Amino acid sequence: MITLNTVKLNVPVSFGVYFHEVKDADDNLAYRGDTRIFRDDLYYPEVVDFLNNKYKNVPKVNVVMHACSDGEESYSFLSVLINRLKDKAAKFLPLRAKDIDLNHLKLAKRGVYNITNSEYELGNAYLKGDFYNYFEPIPSRGSNDPRLKYTKTVKVEHSLKSLVNFEQGDIVEDIKNMDLKNTVLFARNFWPYLSSDRIRELADLLSKKADSSFTLIIGDYDSAVADLLRNNGFVETLVENVFEKPRNSFHDYDVNKYLFRPLNIFNLDQ
Repeated sequence: MITLNTVKLNVPVSFGVYFHEVKDADDNLAYRGDTRIFRDDLYYPEVVDFLNNKYKNVPKVNVVMHACSDGEESYSFLSVLINRLKDKAAKFLPLRAKDIDLNHLKLAKRGVYNITNSEYELGNAYLKGDFYNYFEPIPSRGSNDPRLKYTKTVKVEHSLKSLVNFEQGDIVEDIKNMDLKNTVLFARNFWPYLSSDRIRELADLLSKKADSSFTLIIGDYDSAVADLLRNNGFVETLVENVFEKPRNSFHDYDVNKYLFRPLNIFNLDQ
């Protein structure tokens, strides 16, 4: 729980398959590393199509994913990016993924995950039936966690793993030295763990350094900071949890360039 603009933010946690809590010196929760493959607060095919359209005339796009946890979301995005764009994905690569926790990064570089059947089914739909081209099934390690049922184990294919560089980093300090032009920043599901001052500092930094070529992607867990982002000049696009700086105003958007999420998420023939 944090306090922002005198309003307490008590945001429900969407648990994933990787569970990890880190406590501070006083045994209070500092942050969680909970995540899952194809985390369901982001519709990956829609995001990829949005980015492909927005940057269609840009030769090189920087993609940075902060708070990457154990790497599952990084590999999820990469697999859909390559699956949908083929050779056109090259200008978005390699992905830079960062986290403050070295244990998370160690797991991310290893790229071996327990996944549930529902994760597999969703990912396989996103990848048009080619899930195992990106995530190779291996003998299951099993799980003693009562929250998990019917798990299987996969490892990230080497060709996919080679397209992401994992490194340690703090987002607020990192942004101070980043050029945000033609940059896509995944800053998802960690904002409530920051202090109120750090939240405002991060939003202010992004606002001052970003132009309309910048794209910010947050998560459902960050919903309480959406108004702060809007107050700092960002608008949410028609792609859920995807924000950007408009060239002039919201009314200048060409709504036809955005894709609406289909009612049936398994209808991914595009």
